[in-house]
Amino acid sequence: MTDLESRVARLEAESDIRRLKARYLNACDAKDVGAIRACFTVDAVIDFPPIGEFDLDGLIGVFTQMAATTPITDVHQGHNAEIEIDGDEAHARWNLGYATFDPRTGDFRLLANFYHDRYRRTPEGWRICYTRSEPRAIVDGTLVEEGVKASWVGM
Repeated sequence: MTDLESRVARLEAESDIRRLKARYLNACDAKDVGAIRACFTVDAVIDFPPIGEFDLDGLIGVFTQMAATTPITDVHQGHNAEIEIDGDEAHARWNLGYATFDPRTGDFRLLANFYHDRYRRTPEGWRICYTRSEPRAIVDGTLVEEGVKASWVGM
């Protein structure tokens, strides 16, 4: 492979991984469990402190319980990807902005965190084989008649 071919292949891999992460975050917001599952390898490890560490089935179970079967609205926005390609494997750090709102209670959460991901190229394309969330800032609040009551939870 020439230098130009290898550079183009690396850029294509980065682009595929960006699209994969976007599919995952959009699937979370759409509560599309099948699309979430399709973003991961079958042996994936998901580490989301303080919730816990899971295999793929564990993630789907927790997501179904906490989000997919509720009227809660989530918004995931991934930014500032730092992606490194190494053949058929890659790793990345993403900055995530996250907001969630529960219309039943008026409660909301604003979260900032880093995702530390590892990826593997499979016959179906790039998939997430490991992801760890590193919470950086959390604000919890409630919409009340007088406006907004919120507090810094920390990190």
